[in-house]
Order: sequence, then structure tokens, then C-alpha cells
Amino acid sequence: MCMKAFTSSLRLHSRKKVNKELPLKTTPLCANCSRSISTTTAKSTNLDKVNKRPDSIPPLSQQLDQQSKHSFNSSSEPSSVNVSSSSTHIPSPPPANPTAAFQDLLGLNNDSNRDLENTFYQRELPATLVRFSSDKGKSLFRESMELGFAEAFFPLTGNFTTQSEPAYCGPSSLAMVLNALEVDPKRKWKGNWRWYSDELLDCCLSKEEMKINGITFDKFACLAKCHSEVIAKRAPTFSFDEFQKDVIDVTARSDKFLVVSFSRKTLGQTGDGHFSPIGAYNPDSKMVLVLDTARYKYPSYWCPIDTLYESMNPVDKETGRPRGYFLISYDIEHPPVRLCNPTQQNNKTTSTGLQSSSSSIVPTLLNWSTIAQTFCKRIPENMWLEKPRSLEHAIQVVLRNVPPEFTRILASQSMASSKAYSEQQHQPDQAKNYIRLLLQDTTKSPLYPIVFKTLYPSQPSPPLIDNNGDQQVDQHAAFATLFILGSPRMLYSSLPRDLQDTLIGYRQEEYMTDVVKREVDRISQEVKELTKAFCTCGPGWTKEENPPSCC
Repeated sequence: MCMKAFTSSLRLHSRKKVNKELPLKTTPLCANCSRSISTTTAKSTNLDKVNKRPDSIPPLSQQLDQQSKHSFNSSSEPSSVNVSSSSTHIPSPPPANPTAAFQDLLGLNNDSNRDLENTFYQRELPATLVRFSSDKGKSLFRESMELGFAEAFFPLTGNFTTQSEPAYCGPSSLAMVLNALEVDPKRKWKGNWRWYSDELLDCCLSKEEMKINGITFDKFACLAKCHSEVIAKRAPTFSFDEFQKDVIDVTARSDKFLVVSFSRKTLGQTGDGHFSPIGAYNPDSKMVLVLDTARYKYPSYWCPIDTLYESMNPVDKETGRPRGYFLISYDIEHPPVRLCNPTQQNNKTTSTGLQSSSSSIVPTLLNWSTIAQTFCKRIPENMWLEKPRSLEHAIQVVLRNVPPEFTRILASQSMASSKAYSEQQHQPDQAKNYIRLLLQDTTKSPLYPIVFKTLYPSQPSPPLIDNNGDQQVDQHAAFATLFILGSPRMLYSSLPRDLQDTLIGYRQEEYMTDVVKREVDRISQEVKELTKAFCTCGPGWTKEENPPSCC
């Protein structure tokens, strides 16, 4: 016990002696903390000896100071460490805020909210709109469902797509609708799966252009027509009653959908042009459920139908024309023509008489708007100016204005149509025979040699009979003949009466087999829907001195 007491007394005495030789000096730890740390003012020569050692490690405060010179600027006064003048190594002064420097070294001082400046998480809906998930929104939906006007909601919301880019509202709306219609894209999405997504819908317009400028009314119509059946209605060619009737129709079914192109400003929202599908309609409150594809900006909401109608009337600055809406469906018996996927042709010829296609894809400048403009404006104008006096001249005017790639499009469409027809007849192997029969029967039309002579003026007659006793078929002349037979009669309204009667006579059933008539009717319906969708000028447009193009 005595020995322990002596030892404790000795330790206490040494501690007091050291404290007298090394007086304490306090320095603030940091500007945001009231605690302090202790440093010593060295008077002992032993410290000099340590500093003179070449292998000595700088104090932690020195290391932190070197780091802090590159990481932050301190406004506090640095504390100094006094060393003997005989020392050959003078350490740099320690940082005034070593703890802050150490925290900065660990990344603890980074402001996590700095990257969120000037960004947004959704917007507040205007008071005139009702959030779908609110109590009132749920009540409106229950009423709509009980009345049978929420049928479109279920396939759409089951395939809801939030746009992957701020300007992708159009492609996202279309992808949602196509998936709701259960359309097979015939194109790989990811892995082994085929599926529609907005980044794959780059027909009629490149993805880069859409990312920067978005998509216009006509471009959306072109994009939709490449994948489905579409009827485009641009304001002000339709009345409020017509719009309301279409809304009632599509919300009561699940095989046709409505995508509206409108101005957000009219709804009291930020931004301007936008596309979104309609999911339901409440006839009692006259409100429409808008499934907004920009879910990061606005949720789905109920909007008064008259307000939504008015939101399509403001002029789009990009096109100089108002917006509108689209009715989108899918007919498996008449698959859509995809202008974005014409295949490059080589010189090989298949047994059907069609040139085989290679695996490479050739981009094209075609779009449905320009093709519709050909039928609505360019061909009728040239017919009127040139005033053909022979059928060859009239056919030449038509084929000269139709893009050459359109022949391949017709061929691809006929092939797809034949496959669908053969599958419907449970004879999938008959598609090639169908095309062969179609081409052979087309050559029997009295219009075929006239078209052939127009295309090949240097050749006196169509090709000779082959070894099988069948006439050799020129696919370009055959499909051009089908196109002339199926083209709208308005193209030839300025021709002399005898030429019009001759063309009408060639369209009689006695000159067409069942296969040819089926394709001619398909082409005629295709062109009719094309002109209906893209050639609507609307009241007031033709009254201008230089009216914009109908298409």
C-alpha cells in the first residue's frame, strides 16, 4: 500500500511539472462549434530534436493544412507553433479549422442539396383541374365506371408510360396506346422481348430532333400511321359536339383510343404543347380524365371537356397552325405501312417476282404528310396545268409525282396483307402463292400494258411469256397498275370525259379478279384515309391570300 501511494504521488508531481513547462493555449475548433482544442508552445529542446529527424512524420495538423489549401478557404486566424530558432525544420502553421478540413477530406462538408438547385419535383395543379388520386377524383372515376365510360382507362393504365425525355410526350402517348391495343411491334425491345417504348418510335422524325424540339401534330400523325390506323382531326375543322361524341365513344370501349394534342397554357399549367391519352369521361360533370405522360410534372387529372376543347385551338408557333386530336386503332387484316423501314433492294429476284431484300435498312425522307400532299394538291394541280389528252400522259403525271419508294411500300404492304389473309384462312404457307397470283392477275388488266409503256417507253411491249406459259411480271409496273386502279378519282377530275370513263371501265369487276380487287380496294381505302387524316384545311384557311398547305 505504501509503495502504491508513493507511485501515485510521483506521477502527480511529474504531471504538474510538465504543465508548468508547457503552458496551454486554446484555439477555437471551428466557426460553428464552441469547443476548443489545446496546443502547446514548445520550450523544450527535445521538440527541436524530434523536428530535426529526417524521418519524422509531419503532425496531423500539418497534413490537414496541406489538404485544406486545396479544399477550402478558412476565414479564422491560424494558431502558430513556436519552435526553437536553432531548428532547421520549420513546420507550416496548422489550419485554424483542422476538424473541418478532416470532414472535408471525408466528403462530409459537401452540400447534397446543391445539385437540386433550379430543379423541380412536380408542379401544383391549377384549381380548375382535379387530381385523379384525390377524393373528388376517385368519386368522379367511380361514377364514370358505373356509367360505362372508363373502359379505356384499364388497358391504358395497365400499360402506362412515363416519358423518358422531357420532349417525348408524343412518342410516350403512342407507345402507351400501342401496348394497350396489344400490337406486336415485330421488333426486339430488350432481351428476347418485343415491346413498344418511346425511344423506339423514331419513324418520320429522328430521336435527336424529338429530344430537342419535340414532335408536331403532323409528325405525330405520321408516326402513328406507321404503326396503327389513325384519324387525325385538327382544330378548327371539328366542332365541340364532334369532339365530345368521339370522347364518349372511345371511353366506352377498349379497342380505340384518343390522344389529344393541346396547349397547357389554356389549362393554366406551365409549358405549352403537350400530348396525352384520354382515359375516362364523366358525363354528369362533363370532365375528361387526362393521363398525363409527364408524371414527373403533373399527375393524371380531370379536366372540364370544354376547357380541353379550347386548349386545342391556340396556334402552335412551330407549325403556325392549331393542334387537335387523334383516334387510334389497329386492324390486323390491314397492317400499317411503316415508311421508316423500307428495305434496300438488290438484284436478286425471288420466286414471287419480287426483289429480295437485304438485312440493311435504308432511311427515307418519306412521311405520310408529304404523300398525302401529293394526292390532295400536287397531282390535281399538275393535271390541271398540263391537261393530258391521253391515258399514258395522265398516268405519267401521276407516277411522276408519287415518290419512287412508294412502289416498294405498296409491295411490302401487299406482302403483309397476304400474310395476314393467309393466317386468317389458316394457310400460312399460301402467302407467296398469293403474291404470285396477285402479280399474274394484275398483268391481265388492260391497264397494265399502258402503265408498262409509260414506265419503259423504250420497250415496245411487256416481257414475253416465260417457260411455264405465264407472262413475265415486272413488279414495278404491276404495283403501279394496282396503285392507278386504287387511286382516288379526284386525281382525274380535270381529264376529258372519255379518259375518265376509260379509267372507270378498267375498275369494273370484269377486268379484275378477286385477288386484284381485294388489293385495289385496300389501296383505295388506304389513300382515302390518308387524305382524310392529313388534308384538312378547315374553315378560314382557304380564304387567306396565300393559305398554308392542306397537308
